[in-house]
Amino acid sequence: MEESELRDLIQQYAIQVRLDQGEASLTSVLKLIISENPQLKSQIRSSVATVKEVIAEVNEMAEDELDGISLETTVDESSEYEMLEKKVVQRFSEDEELKTQIKTLIIYGSYAKRLHVVGESDINFVVVLSSETPPAKSEAAIEKIGQIAEEIVTPEVVHIFDLMILKEDDLTQLEKFGPDFSFIHALYAKDGEVKLGENVFSPLEISNTQIQEGARILIKEAIVQFDEITKTAKEEGLPEDELEYLLGASIIDIAFALCCFKTGLDAVKMDLVKPDIHEEIREVWGEKSEFSDYYPMLEQAHAFKLGIRLPNSQNFMQESIDFIKKVIEFTDLK
Repeated sequence: MEESELRDLIQQYAIQVRLDQGEASLTSVLKLIISENPQLKSQIRSSVATVKEVIAEVNEMAEDELDGISLETTVDESSEYEMLEKKVVQRFSEDEELKTQIKTLIIYGSYAKRLHVVGESDINFVVVLSSETPPAKSEAAIEKIGQIAEEIVTPEVVHIFDLMILKEDDLTQLEKFGPDFSFIHALYAKDGEVKLGENVFSPLEISNTQIQEGARILIKEAIVQFDEITKTAKEEGLPEDELEYLLGASIIDIAFALCCFKTGLDAVKMDLVKPDIHEEIREVWGEKSEFSDYYPMLEQAHAFKLGIRLPNSQNFMQESIDFIKKVIEFTDLK
């Protein structure tokens, strides 16, 4: 594709994203272009500077300049997410016995806020079983919920489906669930979308200290994953692009948890969600902070998740390690 044609195409996608989301971001625009034009992947990889330039131009356009522009692209309507939501709610509702045992079914996180990135964000469900359900029936209910999930979740959507099952009594000892359901998850569940029952998380008194401890747990888990991926890469000779993709995901997890550590209870108010956390990082960390030097590295991590290599990404591995060391020191992680 000629450069002028490519710029026009990029502009169309950037305008569509801006109209849909209020502002065009590098991640959102790149994802749309590549998902709908896979044949252009190589050309886009070498044209990131142009993409960023066009995005900046589009974001500077006045609202009236966008009126009447003919767009040939459409933003994915998240049909897979909507399908999962409808099926889960329907299956849990139509089983009368199971429905009486469910104290609450909540969707929380980026999809609940409709801030999700299609194909990357999870749709997070949490089911809380009533404390009035006898232990034997609770175990049977957990097994039934698992069976329903297996029937609903096809290979095409398994990567975006996340379901946590709790018992009502568990809400007083969330620390035992570690990275699977920390106080950060509970904080987002308080602000989640109730699909069945009542929001049993609303009465929970969650402190900034608990959010910080939850953040430490998530950071520690992501560091373990980072180390395991690096070790596996050496043992199995993973291709460089695959290694960067996997490490990028761990770095984004750490960045998200660090933002929660710094903002505490305000994380929900600020709409801090993954995987597009880099849109809010500058607001949380500040333009001049102990972490501001790592903004380019985090942008690379997001690009790697899209299979794109940004210019000057040769030092990504070392910069990631330096970033992790800084995070460990800042959070006093043991």
